Formats: sequence, structure tokens, C-alpha cells
Amino acid sequence: MTQITIEEAVARAKRELLPLKGVVGVSYANRAIIVYVETPEDARNIPSSYYGYPVIVKITGRVVPL
Repeated sequence: MTQITIEEAVARAKRELLPLKGVVGVSYANRAIIVYVETPEDARNIPSSYYGYPVIVKITGRVVPL
């Protein structure tokens, strides 16, 4: 697979992972993609890597706008 930039991978993750049940956010740091989910059960649906970048899953609970 051709390596894409971390920014491209995050943009794709936002399009593909945000629609999944329980996913509340996607960001990146230190060349890893961070996926924020509501529950540990939601974390099970997230891959451990995405387009060659490691994925860190953070369980945040429900996120609501202020």
C-alpha cells in the first residue's frame, strides 16, 4: 500500500470512522491517529492501525456540544 500523509489518513478516518456508532471524534498526535469513543464496547470496532498509522483509542463517554 502506498503511504499517505497523516493528514490524509485523518481526513479519511473522519469520513469513514465518525459515522460508526459510538465514535465521537478523530484527531492525531505524534504520527498516530486518535479515535475518541463513548464506551469500551465501541472501541472494539476500531482498527489498531489505519493506512499504516497506529491508532490510539480513547474512551471519553458521551460528548455533547456546549
